[in-house]
Amino acid sequence: MRRSNPLLHRIASPFRARTTSSFFLPLLHRQDKVIGEFGQELDFFSYYYVPSWSIIYWLIHSTPKSIRLKQAVKRSAKTAHAMTLFLHALDDHLNDSEIPTTHLSLLLRSESWRIMNDALYSLADGVDGGHEIVQGFIDDYYSSIISSRKVESLDSYCGLFRKQIATWLIVPTLMTKKVTSDARFTDAIQTSLGSFTIAWRLLDDIQDIKKDMINSVHSSIYICLSPDLRIYWDKDNKEKKNQRSGCGEAILNYISENRVIERIMDRICLELNSAASIADNYNLTGLADEYRSLLTSLRKQLDLS
Repeated sequence: MRRSNPLLHRIASPFRARTTSSFFLPLLHRQDKVIGEFGQELDFFSYYYVPSWSIIYWLIHSTPKSIRLKQAVKRSAKTAHAMTLFLHALDDHLNDSEIPTTHLSLLLRSESWRIMNDALYSLADGVDGGHEIVQGFIDDYYSSIISSRKVESLDSYCGLFRKQIATWLIVPTLMTKKVTSDARFTDAIQTSLGSFTIAWRLLDDIQDIKKDMINSVHSSIYICLSPDLRIYWDKDNKEKKNQRSGCGEAILNYISENRVIERIMDRICLELNSAASIADNYNLTGLADEYRSLLTSLRKQLDLS
């Protein structure tokens, strides 16, 4: 799979919108500080840890020799998966108001969604129940992001995120069904990728503690707080920023004294190790090595801290 994605510069069909989108797309990436100097090629996939997109490569290259995947199938898989990655990030930034909701951003989203849908349903052709699989994952995605159900434990938080990342699972699921009738392989790939995405989400929560606290985001850190400190977390921004209120200090002290970060890091390591073991069990050794590389890097950071 190529790391540059020219699709992202062609998704708005009118010429003016397409031209303006070349200025808009770097804004999405600038939110996460992965954009280079103006005029440099945008490396879309550098926004993501490698397994999030390389899984398509490994699934294609693990296909039995007796099954010949057509180039159109591979192209649909790569296109659809690239769009699911892009749309998840775009939706996240739009929802957090980090990118303004303008006519251009809405056009960009609708065109991206159209390209994703076209590629997904093309890929689903020939798969038993393929179109229903696509719709089921999309339904999971939307039901999870608008869910009002209270999350009270780390397990339920991770379970909810598995649904919030549901669109990422569509292409890997369809690809497994293209190459085998073994339902256990499909389930294993979903579980493995799901564990990886949970690890990524939890790591983001740790990195964004102060920002999430100021914005009252109910992250995994919030879930691990005591009931009284959750009330502090949800207080007005000005009060939390005011050192005299003691809210922020009390929350950070609790996190330190109760080893909240360490507990979440343990869960991250558990999820990555699980993802690697599952990949190994199905001879996806390259993918397993990528999971373990992330785990090794994480453990080294823990040793240095």
